[in-house]
Amino acid sequence: MNKTFSKLLLLVAAFTIPSYGCAKGDETVVFDKEAVVCSADVIREIYEKTPTVYLYQGNGRFGSSYGRLGLHLRPSEKKSGYGKTHYLHLEHMGRGKFHSDYLMPVLELFWKDEFREITNYRQQQSYFDATITTSFVADGNSLKVTTWFDAMEKNLSYITIDAKQAGEKVIVAPCEDFTLHYGQQLRQEVSLRKLADGWEVLLNCLGKKSLFYLHTNAQVTQEGNALLLTLNEGENQISISYDAPAKTTAKESLKQTKEWWHAKWQDSGCIMVPDDKVQKTWVRSMAMFLSSYDDTKKGLSPPMGYSGNWWPFYYPQDVSYVHPVLLATGNLDIAKSWIEFWSERVDGLRKYTKRLYGVDGILAPWVFPYGDFEGYHDPTPPNKFYYEIHNSGYFARMACEAAIFVNDEAWTRKYVLPLLSGAAEFYGNICTKGEDGHWHLFVTPSMGQDERGGENQRDYLCAMYSALYCFQKAVEFGIDTNGKYGAILKDGLAFESLKSPQGFYYSCAGRGEADFGSQKHPVQLNELAFLPVNEKPSESASIVYKMRYDITRDAKRPYFYGWTLGEFLLAGSRIGDAEQWQVDWNNMEKSKYVDPEWIQIYETSGNLTTPFYNITNGLVAQSLFNNLVTDWYGVLEIAKCNPWKGRVAVRDIYSKLGVIVSGEMEGEKYDVTLTAWKDTAFRLDDEVIEMKKDDVVRRKNRSCP
Repeated sequence: MNKTFSKLLLLVAAFTIPSYGCAKGDETVVFDKEAVVCSADVIREIYEKTPTVYLYQGNGRFGSSYGRLGLHLRPSEKKSGYGKTHYLHLEHMGRGKFHSDYLMPVLELFWKDEFREITNYRQQQSYFDATITTSFVADGNSLKVTTWFDAMEKNLSYITIDAKQAGEKVIVAPCEDFTLHYGQQLRQEVSLRKLADGWEVLLNCLGKKSLFYLHTNAQVTQEGNALLLTLNEGENQISISYDAPAKTTAKESLKQTKEWWHAKWQDSGCIMVPDDKVQKTWVRSMAMFLSSYDDTKKGLSPPMGYSGNWWPFYYPQDVSYVHPVLLATGNLDIAKSWIEFWSERVDGLRKYTKRLYGVDGILAPWVFPYGDFEGYHDPTPPNKFYYEIHNSGYFARMACEAAIFVNDEAWTRKYVLPLLSGAAEFYGNICTKGEDGHWHLFVTPSMGQDERGGENQRDYLCAMYSALYCFQKAVEFGIDTNGKYGAILKDGLAFESLKSPQGFYYSCAGRGEADFGSQKHPVQLNELAFLPVNEKPSESASIVYKMRYDITRDAKRPYFYGWTLGEFLLAGSRIGDAEQWQVDWNNMEKSKYVDPEWIQIYETSGNLTTPFYNITNGLVAQSLFNNLVTDWYGVLEIAKCNPWKGRVAVRDIYSKLGVIVSGEMEGEKYDVTLTAWKDTAFRLDDEVIEMKKDDVVRRKNRSCP
């Protein structure tokens, strides 16, 4: 019996033991995290030449997608329409058109010749081990490819190829000619140099010189600007490293990588549900986040991670959809490093805001630079979408929520308050009191989050929510020194001026009914999905949630642009409508938002060139654990939106209320253990629970025996 199958049996057993739902006595559901993670492995046993979703790996700083035969695509296969396969490294970036920063492709590693016949095919991505293993017989030669990115040495990647017969050829080709956003056709200067025990590859483009190193026991010859590897019989080891030659052997690297991932999975929060597609989505989403982000404070990967697809830069708004998942699963090291990285650039943020808007404060850039702010987007950014003025609210929320979990006043003063005060200052400076007695927002240039609501409008709803959140938090964190924000909150922002006859808010003051049914994103769901500004769902939010398919373009087809369906799901979790949540979940597949294997989520329905969209995965993963554990409204709610039939379980889900939640649910019934990670007091149902750090209590709701 193979290891993966045995772990699947363990998982099945966890769902078939007698005491499920609310535990009886001291019995609890068996929750084997390793088995849960292994149940999501991608296993392919039929080789097809037709294009498919490739498999993604990374270590937070270095990554790639790999094709059906374990390596990158051959040049003749590149127009497959399923995205790209090449190495990306976070530090190989340059400043190009519009004085923007872009990650640039590094290398490709592919089979030189097309095989005539493939038999005995098997490909498995192990999320627990963080490896992709591809074995097959090619024209009579048995081959086995294993790939991984070192989890400890972030500049190191390994490939091993076991060959029954010598002679197969692999090409390592630097990416010389490539395109980047905004019509950039670029050529990367390549210089190869033979070393005593390997090869040095110098890449030079957009002012960035990067050194990569190849070491292998295969036979290597230079062919132009590429390296031809002729494989030996037995194991061929290939290392690709950045900045310095690899010192760690393949065996050592694989060992430390597996150990890191095993520990990471065991330490991370997890859910277990009796729905195979949901379970795979949870594990694969977590694997994508942990493969795409780390705590080294060198910037963040693009929305598709290191897959090389679509955008070569990252958006603070977008990563705010992933940040809560990191906090809730105990990955605070990564989450807080983002805040530190941004806060250490406050001076640049302020100068950038002043130059573009003539306003003091901080407007978080639509796209954050990898380099410094000096000259960034000088004289202007690439297009109108870079002026979306709601961004600082999401920036501030990440900072404020990180402060809760870090739970250190000195850290908050150093890293959080500069970002929060700057964001509140910006909104305060574009806020004026109208004749209606309420406060209105306006600045030029500007754009709303919906992106189809027009430029330079007054009172963008998304920005109003951001301003409200920042003013609330400025008061809460004690930085409303002159009382301005408190006064604005007392008078109220001009939400009512946007209210439609149906009771929901328009996207901005200038559009009214014109946006109805044509919005790209349902910005009216903001308070349910993005910014917790109320103590319960507002009447407007409750109304518009029921109308979400009416206000959003093509949603009834169903077809979804960007992260729209992810927002639908998360809003449903927060409002607590399990039936409608299931409607939205079913539309994941109907709208071709996911591939048939449920490996990843596309940026837009059916857009095969944009796979591995971490951003929607962030909203979906939030929705999955919020169905079972949520603190969005400042109280702890268990099984608020449980759509699954049968028993479900959570382990080690962190709440900002100060407890770690583990336990079982069935329908609305729950039996949970709460472990305090700080001194805390909070409400669960009708009870106020007070706990000291490390206290443990068990709670069942009234439905439980």
